[in-house]
Amino acid sequence: MAAPLLTREDVEEARRAIAPFLSPTPLRRAFSVPGGQARLKLECWQPTGSFKVRGALSVMAALSVAERQRGVVAASAGNHALGVAHAIQALGGGVHGTLFVPETAPRAKVDKLRTFRVTVVEGGATYEEAAARAQEHAVRTGAYEVHAFQDSRTAAGQGTVALEILEQEPETGTLVVPVGGGGLITGMAAAVKEARPDVRIVAVQPEASPSLRDSLAQGRPLLDYPARPTLADGIAGGIGEIVYRHRHLIDEVVTVAESEIEDAIVALVAQDQVIAEGAGAVGVAALRSGRVQVKDGRPVAVVITGANIDARVLGRLLGGHQRGEWLLGGG
Repeated sequence: MAAPLLTREDVEEARRAIAPFLSPTPLRRAFSVPGGQARLKLECWQPTGSFKVRGALSVMAALSVAERQRGVVAASAGNHALGVAHAIQALGGGVHGTLFVPETAPRAKVDKLRTFRVTVVEGGATYEEAAARAQEHAVRTGAYEVHAFQDSRTAAGQGTVALEILEQEPETGTLVVPVGGGGLITGMAAAVKEARPDVRIVAVQPEASPSLRDSLAQGRPLLDYPARPTLADGIAGGIGEIVYRHRHLIDEVVTVAESEIEDAIVALVAQDQVIAEGAGAVGVAALRSGRVQVKDGRPVAVVITGANIDARVLGRLLGGHQRGEWLLGGG
């Protein structure tokens, strides 16, 4: 039997679970996007620098005493692991966490992760390899696996982003959402479409890893995907089955080039004073490049999903655009 689809009530329940631990993030005008319609949902200002903490708290808060005693395990390119580590701390500690990250994970994320009282295991070249090791650990030890996107409670927690956006700007007509595994867009679409089917949901991926686009074209979820190197490493690789099951809620899928991601990262710093990692900037890249068009006059909200970019990478991008070449989208 297929798993049930996520509902708005699931997302509302997740919001009640995480509310004691997280405050709503700001929604403010995007000066980096011409026209004045765009709003930035600053999930990069979460305690861990990423929206992933929502889903981790949603799952962790629901665990039984017995499940907590067995410990938890997770695989992550960085941000989900940070969310799990923060959730352990927020819930009072006492839960042993083992977190698997690939050797290619950005140092900014791994270094931050090591400040928590968790076991960090680096290994494997890709997220998929880290995930396989995490699953082996769960089978061997009985630890509860907190999946980055496949667990419906994770997706419900991520979906609380959409509830906040529509409360902060009720006239929002379009949501622009970065997509990797797809938990965020699944939760957001489930939260919105039931009550507001008029709201357009747009998925954004890097051209180097168009796994959702190709999954839709091939008629099956591409769980493993041979992504090319990309600044948006946090959303590279295959999608989850959960987003494929909810594909009918997604109105459009677009991809952005590496040069457009670079442009967006620099524009966010220069014009909005917001630091975003590559995965967090793809939505702004899609708007600045014109790959996402907004013609109905209603506000468009773009989720800045994370801020955990390596300082050297950010410095290189800013240094390479000192003469203003980054103004591809005007403004």
